[in-house]
Amino acid sequence: MADSIPIPVPTPESSMAVTVCIVAMLAVSTLIGFYFFRRSKTYDEWMIGHRDMGPIVTGLALTASWLSGWAIFGNAGLSYTYGWSGSWLIGTMNLMGLSLCVVMGYRMRRYTGLGARTVPEVARIRFDSRLVQALAGGAMIILLIVYSVGQYKAMASVWTLTTGTGWLGSLVLTAILCAVYIVVGGYAGTQVSLALQGGIFMVIGWIFGIASIYWAGGPAKIAEVIAAADYVGKGGAATTIPIGGYTTALGPSYAGYDWLGVIAAMFMFLLMATGFPQNIARFLGTRKVTKKEYSILMLLVALNCVTPLMVGAMGLAARAVWGADLMTIAPIFGDAAASLVSMAMGGPVGAAIFSMAVFSAAVSTIAGMVMIMATNISRDFVYNLMPKTPPRVLLLLARIFVIPLIIIPLWWTYTSPPPVLSEFMSGSAVAQAGIFFFVIAVSMYWKRATKWGAVAAIVYGMAAALLHPNVWGSALPPFNHWGVWALTVMGGCALVYVVVSLLTKPLPNEKLAVFFPQKKQAPAQPSQTEAPVEAQAQAQVQMPAPGQPTQ
Repeated sequence: MADSIPIPVPTPESSMAVTVCIVAMLAVSTLIGFYFFRRSKTYDEWMIGHRDMGPIVTGLALTASWLSGWAIFGNAGLSYTYGWSGSWLIGTMNLMGLSLCVVMGYRMRRYTGLGARTVPEVARIRFDSRLVQALAGGAMIILLIVYSVGQYKAMASVWTLTTGTGWLGSLVLTAILCAVYIVVGGYAGTQVSLALQGGIFMVIGWIFGIASIYWAGGPAKIAEVIAAADYVGKGGAATTIPIGGYTTALGPSYAGYDWLGVIAAMFMFLLMATGFPQNIARFLGTRKVTKKEYSILMLLVALNCVTPLMVGAMGLAARAVWGADLMTIAPIFGDAAASLVSMAMGGPVGAAIFSMAVFSAAVSTIAGMVMIMATNISRDFVYNLMPKTPPRVLLLLARIFVIPLIIIPLWWTYTSPPPVLSEFMSGSAVAQAGIFFFVIAVSMYWKRATKWGAVAAIVYGMAAALLHPNVWGSALPPFNHWGVWALTVMGGCALVYVVVSLLTKPLPNEKLAVFFPQKKQAPAQPSQTEAPVEAQAQAQVQMPAPGQPTQ
């Protein structure tokens, strides 16, 4: 019987298998970076490649940057710890959110034709404002560092659980290899590595998720156990709070406390897919696709959007088999569920394969975010303030800044790891969703948006994020309620963005025509053709190349 299965412990065999699989994945990713090294010599090519990425690479890279460590590791901890109510944070809106991201993401191709090389630079071109670019770049760096901490915790946890050894050495090695393939491969190398990693955890997540349900005795057995279970706190502190419902009244700081929190979580997932800079940046270097290719991309997105739910099933399976015993495993607690289930089901081989998936998910997101942050500094700050800086200097700076941006979240994780991975990361997710969904995505479609509306949304979003229930909100009711806080951040960003935009003056119509061209009428003379939109736009916007004086 499944419920007689002991909690597995690491063995020399599992340690060796895990090490081999993880090193192999990282080695292949690094080789991909070196392969693209010769194709990304210039600063421009390092940032967006040759704009030739197709639908398969784009689709897998997008889901890899989106799902990250929380999807392939933290979701099992949520479902294990909170039962059905944890499912709302597992990602009920994944498919809708990423589908919206795909639609809006391809709009960015127009802005790369106008000279945009970073996500904040899209805002700079759209609003003709270096202030918006700098503010967006600064906000991104702060929020992405916070989000990177969760990726390191996912990797640290799975390493400790499967090998029984200290995790600092493994993470340092991972950080070094990740930095290498970002530095040498740039956008193209990182994008292809992301695609590889996205494919790995999609296949593995589906296999282990389905297998875990039957390993635990089947859906009926799991539902029976969860329905009768109570919440158990960290360290094994028992309570009488049931976790068998879709809400769990643990405390207002928990997203699944009531239906207000559930609604806020749904909006978070809907907006954050496009609001995450590492997601929307996946489209900076894509090529134009056919309808068939677009369908392939959406199929990959749909398949991988279900992966978090599959991994969440592993947490429910662990609860059905081991009860609340994992809540005594400090400092990992319920986040240990998925790794232990993979070890129990597949022994050393299962542990190794699943560990590779976790590292693939976490490394892919770290790589995407670090790439963005490094270009934020070099392009959105240095080049923004000093446009005569030579391209070779900008490229050198971007590569150098990869190192501290890899180290900072690693040190944070080592000195103060977050207790529940997905809960910690949701704070950064809400702020990114509230700010960048509107400032970047909506601005590409709404003509009336203004730079002051964008500035107001960024400033408000960063300030409101500090009211998180685990920061200042705990002492400032009603912001000690996660749902109130999250809706205040996202809804407030939307409100100030719209209201301030309506109260301030937009760009002149002749400039807006570059971004919102009217539908072409049938030409009076069929032999005459109009110049492509991007060529017209280049002439009107007159974006200077790095190192050239501003017009």
